Amino acid sequence: MWTFVMQPELATAIVDFTNELSPLLVGLGSVVWLSAGMIVFATLQHFAMQNTEPSAETTPTPVDYRAAA
Repeated sequence: MWTFVMQPELATAIVDFTNELSPLLVGLGSVVWLSAGMIVFATLQHFAMQNTEPSAETTPTPVDYRAAA
């Protein structure tokens, strides 16, 4: 909708895109929330991988080098 105000010494044009921009704003908001959700998921996954218990390692048996030679 275009509106023109015609008065002496005043030139103003008002453009109302409220209805036309509504799907764009919904899409933009969806992309922002999707990105934020992916960042939170990646962060939680990263911290979950760091909090795992280290596996028990076996101690190496001592090697008798004289017997091996």
